[in-house]
Amino acid sequence: MIYIYLISGLFIGWTLGANNIGTIFGAAVTTRMIKFRQAALIASIFYFLGAVFEGSGPSGTLGKLGSVDALGGAFTVALAAALIVLAVVRTGIPISISQSIVGALVAWNFFSGRLTDYHSLITIMSSWVVSFVASALFAALLFHLVRRWVNRSKRHLLEQDMITRWLLVVFGALGSYFLGANTIASAVGVFVPVTPFPDLSLGPVMISGVQMLYALGALSVVVGIYTFSHRVMGTVGKDIFHLSPVTALVALIAETIVLFMFSSQGLQNLLHWLGLPAIPLVTISSTHVIVGAVTGIGLAMGGKNIRYSVLGKVSLAWLAAPVMAFAFAFVALFITQNVFELQIHLPLVYTVDKEAVMEIERREIDSKGLSFVNLRSFKSEMDLYKELTLDQTYTREEAKQIISICEVHPLQVNMELLEKRGLDRRLSPAQVQALQKLEEQRFNRRWELAQALAQDESWQGIPQPKSPAQEAQNSRLEGELDLLYKVFYLPAEADAGK
Repeated sequence: MIYIYLISGLFIGWTLGANNIGTIFGAAVTTRMIKFRQAALIASIFYFLGAVFEGSGPSGTLGKLGSVDALGGAFTVALAAALIVLAVVRTGIPISISQSIVGALVAWNFFSGRLTDYHSLITIMSSWVVSFVASALFAALLFHLVRRWVNRSKRHLLEQDMITRWLLVVFGALGSYFLGANTIASAVGVFVPVTPFPDLSLGPVMISGVQMLYALGALSVVVGIYTFSHRVMGTVGKDIFHLSPVTALVALIAETIVLFMFSSQGLQNLLHWLGLPAIPLVTISSTHVIVGAVTGIGLAMGGKNIRYSVLGKVSLAWLAAPVMAFAFAFVALFITQNVFELQIHLPLVYTVDKEAVMEIERREIDSKGLSFVNLRSFKSEMDLYKELTLDQTYTREEAKQIISICEVHPLQVNMELLEKRGLDRRLSPAQVQALQKLEEQRFNRRWELAQALAQDESWQGIPQPKSPAQEAQNSRLEGELDLLYKVFYLPAEADAGK
């Protein structure tokens, strides 16, 4: 069954190849500095390498927006997002897969009765605007600098052409590599905890099941590159504003700079060290970035030759894509659950019992307002949230903490499951040893497992992080715990059968 579910992830991979690679090589191809086949080959190789060896998955911000916890839901969300992207890409308009996924994830939240993190939603949506404006400004500035250099340069025209061609290849390869590293989990990342592939040993080289999963997703991206990306390349490099070889290079450099700014942990650490405001590490859309860069160049050249009608269509598609994805995903989730009878989300229950109240008090949250929900169970986060925020008894953040404490999430430590999928390699030897001490123990809630593991120093977070390194350590620990929650989850029927 997992292989059937995986099809939707591979479909998203195909749309990534059809849509996103056009933002990297579109300008170079339409200016005829690089042939489409050459661009497709370079993009395929470097995207594949980035996905397999540095596949890092979507940002934590996107994960906070909606964490789909059932394969049926993941399949439907991925399929709905991919179909919306396909529908728009067929018109030749480039859109971001993240736009479609955001709409589909919010639909899953509403359908499943889960809370939507509006702070994360605003952060993601604002990044679409900021990245567009930033790339336009960088491109305009770079255009003036490059034009001055070209005018003063005494190099022969053929030599300038050769330098431009090679720089387009180099920056295109780098862009493809980073796209593979940062976007492959959008296609298949949700299937990592249940990857069907075992670890593979090739002499001294060990390939994990997760790497094989990323490789399969990368192959679907490659298929998308060769079969459909040429349509989007035309929009990026010609339809909005006709680019020359030099302006194509300027657009690509501007895109690379903006992607680096919003993706580099090293840059963020440096800004912290210098005492400057840090740029948030948010997964931004290469589509917004390259269209912004092309628009910036057009404006720097006077703006007369920009095809505002095409730019208007692109902007309208950007606004419509999340809304369309939300509506389509919501209907698709209903059909998947009620017609095909697939599980869309885990059947979690939220119970306000003695253990939950004690933990709430331990976290210094006033428990007096719980009298009207004490000893009651709720079938969704939203139901409990409405009760907690009635008459403003608790703030939104306090209510979210209480909900996470009351969530009943049966777990059983099973090291065999981790080892079978090669996921134990993500943990340190000390963390694995601490888990082995809890082998076969059961826990009723997530925080109970976290507290049991925190008895060992390797599973202890930093209470008040004072540096980016400490914040990164806490974030890494949260990711490791989330992995355990998914792998060790014990369905009610399995628990009843033992």
